[in-house]
Amino acid sequence: MATRAVALLLMVFGGSMSVYATSYTNAINQSSWRSVSTVFECRLEQSVPFFGEAVFRTRAGEASGFYLRSRSPRFQAGEAQLLARSPVWMPQPVEIELGVVPVKRGNRPLWLGSETTELMLAQLGKGLEVELVKDSWYLPAPSQPLRLSMNSIGFRPEYRKYLNCLSGLLPANFDQMRRSALYFPGGETEELGRKMTSKLDRMLKLVKHDKRIRNFYIDGHTDSAGDRADNLELSKQRAELVKQYLTRRGIPEDWITMRWHGERYPVASNGTAGGRAKNRRVTVRMERFEEIEVLPLAAAVNDN
Repeated sequence: MATRAVALLLMVFGGSMSVYATSYTNAINQSSWRSVSTVFECRLEQSVPFFGEAVFRTRAGEASGFYLRSRSPRFQAGEAQLLARSPVWMPQPVEIELGVVPVKRGNRPLWLGSETTELMLAQLGKGLEVELVKDSWYLPAPSQPLRLSMNSIGFRPEYRKYLNCLSGLLPANFDQMRRSALYFPGGETEELGRKMTSKLDRMLKLVKHDKRIRNFYIDGHTDSAGDRADNLELSKQRAELVKQYLTRRGIPEDWITMRWHGERYPVASNGTAGGRAKNRRVTVRMERFEEIEVLPLAAAVNDN
């Protein structure tokens, strides 16, 4: 009972005021969750006084994840306990072990995958706190372990915003689409197949929302079947098909650099049918300028 009373006082007054605390948590009247929404990324964050931030994140085309960001190193490297606890004001104490997770020393001490991330979100949604327990590097052993708690006060409204953001994410992010290969069947090519246009359409959707993308590099290739000069011309025709598809859908011609190489740069052996299929390709590489601001979710939706 005394322990829960002390914990309640920490919740009210915000935990230890020392830079080298043994408990990091939010005061009841200061707890705040914040959702950040774009078509590229959804984040759900809680600021933890004297520590830093706890962040749930999902990028377009990727699974969800969780990480801690601290202003200076706090945890000793090794394994930490991850727990879900009932808040101190609940009459019936509850403690659930969520698992053992790896922690490293540094400003990003914890990165978790989607399975554990979804488990943590579920516990917070039930009104429980999520707590990380680990030895600190700055307190001599034996000493009290370092505890970092995320409470659920104000969680649900921001979590709903986070879920809404997930439904508006693009199907893929820039890192996934930066370089794409379009594979052609053998023989003469007069049009792009459905798989190729689908991949190009995903790139175009990304370009529509990411105003930093400015350059496209299109490179045509063939296998080694047939005459070398004919293959050079065929690789040009294939690259031209891709260029025309992009320009007809709004990509300025001066953004595009087109090259063709024939059979000169195989990525697989031309001695097998499977290898030749990989060599009959056009690669499309995008380039962007990082200093240009991306569209927020609201602006991107209004632009549809």
